[in-house]
This record gives sequence, structure tokens and C-alpha cells, in this order.
Amino acid sequence: MSEVINKKINVLVVDDSTLMRRVITDLLQKHPSINVVGYAINGKMAIRQVKSLKPDVITLDVEMPLMNGLETLKEINKIRPTPTVMLSSLTKEGTDVTIQALELGAVDFVQKPDSRKFDLNAVEEELVQKVLIASQIVHTKLKEYSQIQIQKKETPLIRTTQKISRVKTVVIGCSTGGPQALKQIIPQLPHDLPAQYLIVQHMPPSFTEMLAQRLDKMSKITVKEAKDYDTLEAGQALLAPGNFHMIMGSQNKVKLTQEPPVWGVRPAVDITLASAAKLFKQDLISVILTGMGSDGSRGVEVVKRLGGYSIAEDQSTCIIYGMPKQVIESGHVDKVLPLHDIVNGIIKAVYS
Repeated sequence: MSEVINKKINVLVVDDSTLMRRVITDLLQKHPSINVVGYAINGKMAIRQVKSLKPDVITLDVEMPLMNGLETLKEINKIRPTPTVMLSSLTKEGTDVTIQALELGAVDFVQKPDSRKFDLNAVEEELVQKVLIASQIVHTKLKEYSQIQIQKKETPLIRTTQKISRVKTVVIGCSTGGPQALKQIIPQLPHDLPAQYLIVQHMPPSFTEMLAQRLDKMSKITVKEAKDYDTLEAGQALLAPGNFHMIMGSQNKVKLTQEPPVWGVRPAVDITLASAAKLFKQDLISVILTGMGSDGSRGVEVVKRLGGYSIAEDQSTCIIYGMPKQVIESGHVDKVLPLHDIVNGIIKAVYS
């Protein structure tokens, strides 16, 4: 038993910068549970190292010559899906590639510091924490996700021919693993479903805007990053911008605030859920997807108390079974569903 507890997490560091490889390695090696087992200076070398070293976790630079981070991740998914933390710049290209990498199964990402104020120590805690989280993910679950991407399976949807007199509001909350889950859900929502959507994904500024744009391009409904006083409408989803809480107010307008983080995050699902539940009561549907932590648990309690309906993702499909676990154990969830059944679960709830 002690051998399992003391087993170190073997990490492969992939970055074309000698300086960044050294700094990342030094930061990770400080932690007693982490061992940097090797490095790669480009994607092709990374693939060879994955085959030979079989790391538990990979840190992968987004922007590299020969093969960028996205291309490298695709190849790794084919040969040996491995929990991966992306290291992303704040450039538009870097942001876009990072979002695509998350959709393809990267566990999370860390923003590189501004080159003018080079201080990776500022992100040491975040980097170490995300590597530790990534190490908890079962490799077979990543393989299942990569197979879904390759096969592009679509779940048959319930026919949406029923008519109801009022629009329902759906609040979707997620964190680690969220972009992959959202990609499986949002594009399948019917455009004529009498519902409006609020999405809270734990993510920094600029990345939420890119995520909204990508979801919008692949979906039948409209998806946009929320702006202060935007009006929520049927067939539309508003995504909470990074570093802002999204509150639902009167006349279907959203208000963005920078009040203190909740559970250490901003935006927080709890803030959006509680405000929406008070406004829409029995016409609110909450959906809690994969993610680390407890965000959503307080909000779902308010939803239940005011007559709303709650869905949580089943452990079998969660990349991280944290947020759904907390709301399920609270006893306030009406339905627990695997990811591929959640769209139909939402449709049923809208028409109930």
C-alpha cells in the first residue's frame, strides 16, 4: 500500500525553449510527488518520448516548430492518450490552439507569463496543482474521449415537435474537462427548443471569448461571450467571461460583476445558478458537468428549493468527478446522466 502512496508522478516536459524547459522542470521537481522523467524540444521528439518513457502526465507547449501543440496532441491521442496540461501564450493563435486542444482531450492549461515580465514562479502553484489533478485521470477515460472525437458519434435526439407556452432557462456549469463536454452537448441542442442557456466554464479572460466563438460555429443555437446587460433569448447561450461573475437580472438581462471569487474561482457557477433560480424558479434547469471542486453545490440547493430541475453528469463519463459528485451527494439532483444522454435529458426537462 505504501508503494502506491509514495509512487511519483512521471512528467514529460515538451517545449522548444531551453529556458522554459529548465524552469518548468525545476518548478515541478520541487514537489515531492513529481518526477520529470524526460523532455522533448518538438512534437516529433515528444511522440518518441511518449512511446519509450510512458509518462503519467505531459506538459505541452502550444506554439512549437515542426509540429505545434495541437498536432502533437492528436498524434499522442492515437498512440497513447496521456493526461496533458497545455502551456499557452496569450496570442490569438495560442488561445485558439489551446481551446482546440482542450476539445481534443487536454486536461487543462496554464498561461505563460508575459515575456516582458518573465516570472514563471508566479504560476508555480497553478502548474503543480494542474499536473497533480491530471495525474488522477484514468488513461482509459482519455482513450474513450479521443475515440469519440475520431468517430464523431451523434446521439439520436428526441423529436422536438411538442409545443409549450413558456421558455425554460438552462444553466450549465463545468470546470476541468468542460470544453470537451460542452463540445459534445452544445452543438446537439436543437435550434427550435424553447430554451435559453447560461454557461459557466472556469477559464481566464480571452479564452472564454474564443471558446464561445468555436461553440457558436459548430452549433445550431447562437453562442456568445456575455457582455454587461446582454438580453438572454430563446435559442441563445451566453458564456460567462473570464474574471467576471454572471448574474441573471430582471427583463432577461445579465449583469457582470467582479465581486470576490467563490470557491476560488470567478466566474462561479453558484453565483449564476442562485440568481437564475430566484428569477425563473420552476422554469430553471441546472446541468453540472465534469470539474474539480464544489462549485455548483450551493446553487443547485437553491434551484431545488425554488422548484427547479437539476441534472448532473455521471461519474462514468466525467474527466474529473468533483463538481457532479458534490451536487449528487447533496441530494438535490433529479437526474444523473452520462454525457451522451445529457442533451436528451435537457430536452425532456424543457418539455416536462
